[in-house]
Amino acid sequence: MTTEPSLAPLRPFAGPRGADALALAHFLREAVAAGTVREVLHLRLGTLAEELRRTHHQRLVRDALAPLMRPTRARVFELPNGDIVAIAPPEGRHLGEVQAALGILFAAEGQLPFARRRLPEEAAALLAAVEESLTPSQAAPRWPVPEEDRLPISAADLAALERGLGHASLARFLVRRPVCRLAPGEAGPETEWEDWSLHWAELCATLLPGADPALAPALFRRLRRLADRRLLNELARPEDARRLGQAGLSLAPETVAEPEFLRLDAALGPERRGRMTVSFAAGDALADLAGFAFARDFCRLRGWRVALDLAAPVLLPALPLAGLQVDLLRLRWSAALPGFAAALPADRGRVMLAGADRAAAIGWGWEAGITLFEGRLLRPRG
Repeated sequence: MTTEPSLAPLRPFAGPRGADALALAHFLREAVAAGTVREVLHLRLGTLAEELRRTHHQRLVRDALAPLMRPTRARVFELPNGDIVAIAPPEGRHLGEVQAALGILFAAEGQLPFARRRLPEEAAALLAAVEESLTPSQAAPRWPVPEEDRLPISAADLAALERGLGHASLARFLVRRPVCRLAPGEAGPETEWEDWSLHWAELCATLLPGADPALAPALFRRLRRLADRRLLNELARPEDARRLGQAGLSLAPETVAEPEFLRLDAALGPERRGRMTVSFAAGDALADLAGFAFARDFCRLRGWRVALDLAAPVLLPALPLAGLQVDLLRLRWSAALPGFAAALPADRGRVMLAGADRAAAIGWGWEAGITLFEGRLLRPRG
């Protein structure tokens, strides 16, 4: 029996923003698991010009949010970068009132920094916003993009992408990063396997110059699935499969059911499959728990090791790691990660730390009991 996400009465902007980010991640996981329908208004206030983020404008935003302070089952979360996410039941009118008020406010300023979303279908996009809020970029914000500057994404573009992927080798876009075991006092790192992934920015720029897949999430998912299948098709050639050693592949869960994956699985055979790792993004798992469970169980039944890739540490306490039943947890180093050490699995042998490009990352990993690393500092022997 599923339960609805906890919908406590709204309290205006209470608690630290980091706590709100964690609470939102919990809420999204519960909403996906329960299939709960909710309307969402995402205010991208962190991207506004400095003059629009002063006390006067903050007060105006809070005034606009006043309808949600009524006795409803709405929730408001304030993220570390200043963004605000308001979530309300679909039958209510209050979110529409808020959107109308904000439209008037920011239209006068020449900007409309908000997006309307719906749960559970768009939970992955909101999780990405949580991750973004915890890892602020030093680059100038790209959002909102003026409508006249956006590159149109059409059916013809998608057809061109399909043709490009069908004829081009993906070898030039393939990035191989060794995952090494390194423990304090040992002579040097020993390679355990190689993580293989596609360089998405370069691939997109080559196949569709000037387009930004972030402006069309559905297109990016389609592109990712096509690229996964194209890469698997290349790897499944008998001569390549025989040379394939210990490797880790990052795939979308739905790709596991495609003929290209099944051909690679058959070409590897039981022995080589036992040396392979398939990694699924935590956002994909949360967006489709049933699809993730099928992909995980199929891969493990066939002998593959299954990893879960967390792009941001805020997801650690929100994920039911024991229930997800994965063999490996892939974390990425960030300055925020030490604050989530208590949420790591008890068996640190199941944890791999990626992005270990600085001594501080490896030092913290050792303190936490982690010995599997991927990063530029590691130079395996031999």
